[in-house]
Amino acid sequence: MRIFNAAAAGLIAGLLLYLLVSLAAVKASFIIFLASWALFSFLFYNKAASIGAIWLRACLVAAVECLVIPVASWVLPFFYGQQAVQTARQGTQVAGETFGSLLGGGLVNILSGYTGILIGLLLLATAYFSLQPARRR
Repeated sequence: MRIFNAAAAGLIAGLLLYLLVSLAAVKASFIIFLASWALFSFLFYNKAASIGAIWLRACLVAAVECLVIPVASWVLPFFYGQQAVQTARQGTQVAGETFGSLLGGGLVNILSGYTGILIGLLLLATAYFSLQPARRR
């Protein structure tokens, strides 16, 4: 049963890493997904005493990945976001495209940023409370 849980937790962590890598390099992201799924599954299973330890590790890794995704979505447009604007034609179409890309990109960055931070903090809280021993009556 630990192997199945490690594989499921590795799948989740691998999917989050896939989303992170696909922000920068779309072509290599599927290979990264498969490699990270295998690597995270192995790391979660390795020396895990229980299923709870596997999911604790998975929550911590997922929290870190969720907190890194917004940072990447804020930083990467500085490197990749201006390519579409530079190749656009002159005139009013450029102004419309610039405003649309600023509005759309800004909304996506804000929503993905705050959502990623919220999910990351939720996963950190889940990992923290899973470390607490259960109270026996």
